[in-house]
Amino acid sequence: MTTKGQLLDVRTAQGQINPATWMATFAPVKYLGNDTLMFEGDPDTSTHFWNLKTNATTDFPNVYGHHDMIFNPATGTFLTLRSSVRQIDGKNVLMDTIVELDSKGNTLWTWDTYSNGHFGLKDECLCNDTTEVNGQTVIDLTHANSLEWNFQTNIIYVNMRALDTFCKINKTTNQTVWCLGRRGNFTLLGPNGKQVPSLWYHAHDVREVQPDVFSMFDNDFDNSTNSTNPCPATFEETNAHSRMLEITVNEQNMTAWESWSWAAPRADWSPYWGSLDQLPNGDWIAAFGSESHYLPGSGITTPLPNSTGAVLVEVNQKGEVVRTYTFTYGWGIYRVVPIALKTINDYDGTVRTNDFTIDLTTLNDLGGPSSIYYRINNGPTMSVATGGQPYITTQGSNSTLEYWSVDSNGIEELPHNILTGIGLENIFSTNVIVIATVVTVIAVTCVALMLRRRRR
Repeated sequence: MTTKGQLLDVRTAQGQINPATWMATFAPVKYLGNDTLMFEGDPDTSTHFWNLKTNATTDFPNVYGHHDMIFNPATGTFLTLRSSVRQIDGKNVLMDTIVELDSKGNTLWTWDTYSNGHFGLKDECLCNDTTEVNGQTVIDLTHANSLEWNFQTNIIYVNMRALDTFCKINKTTNQTVWCLGRRGNFTLLGPNGKQVPSLWYHAHDVREVQPDVFSMFDNDFDNSTNSTNPCPATFEETNAHSRMLEITVNEQNMTAWESWSWAAPRADWSPYWGSLDQLPNGDWIAAFGSESHYLPGSGITTPLPNSTGAVLVEVNQKGEVVRTYTFTYGWGIYRVVPIALKTINDYDGTVRTNDFTIDLTTLNDLGGPSSIYYRINNGPTMSVATGGQPYITTQGSNSTLEYWSVDSNGIEELPHNILTGIGLENIFSTNVIVIATVVTVIAVTCVALMLRRRRR
């Protein structure tokens, strides 16, 4: 779907839906670049790469997990989540494990939420989250639902919804660096600087957006700060607002606090599902993804059919709503995957000695053929289609090129790209050759050629 609401493609599951699973048929989608999406689900539970332009699909039948999947193109491996039921203190408890898999599904590395004393029944949610596994009710202790893997530092972040906590893991040493949240080892500071039990409740989609700054979708479900009824049964009792949330941490003094947030109207409260992404222009887009929402008089587990489905909201840094997309009842969205139109250049940064062309091309033009525009040294706007590629003729080392694309739906790439430091030192293009006077000296004829270089 384009940001103007135009539907570009729909993939419909052909297999049977398993009503016992948390998802119908498709796990969250990730964009891998080169027009390719990765998803898990129909057919079967395997992982697939789907090229949106060629419609070709590559299948990995033994690569599967739940809730999240990351592909590392450098290693050709996959990081995902798997769960299993364990006996802990005589109770059946569902616990999660992070696994790294090769393309054939072989396990290469693991990190366990229970081993090494990470989490146990003492950490159970106040509202006693449970789930069904093979027809048996079990304690859903961790409910891990998102992963992030920094390929450069080999650091992994895993979020556990039921614990209101996410952890930082050094994959190289297999050590847990810290955990942050209701069951973490940070001091959590509220708006007044005083310690609070948690900064979010049952969140999704935790990401490090810059060093020591994390974004997440805060569902605000099972918010235990409601002292009169921390596990409410009706919509009225919740007083809940799902939010876009940014958390800043200080690893030196082990403190964390809310640095930015935007709360949705009560009608968009999503006790489950949701995501948050930052767009190239700095705006945030969130999926308030529950396939039905709640109205006064509805129970937590019984939303009313005349409510709406999922709602997508784009908000700028000032908290102003830029646009919304509201789906009808029954349409749920687990995660939004922004695919930004991008224009790239082939300039290598070297100083050229002759006038030259910089070629501009587009990536991710899934909305249809794109038009490319540019300005050289703040000059008039030119189009590649009518004026050709940018042609650099200005001498010096600090020419600039502003360039951007607009797709066939009229969606413009924002912000524009700015290329600076373009260098051209053409030593021959302005030189003048002068033939001097011919003289005869001792019967030898000499012809002098004088090169005069223009002063700059």
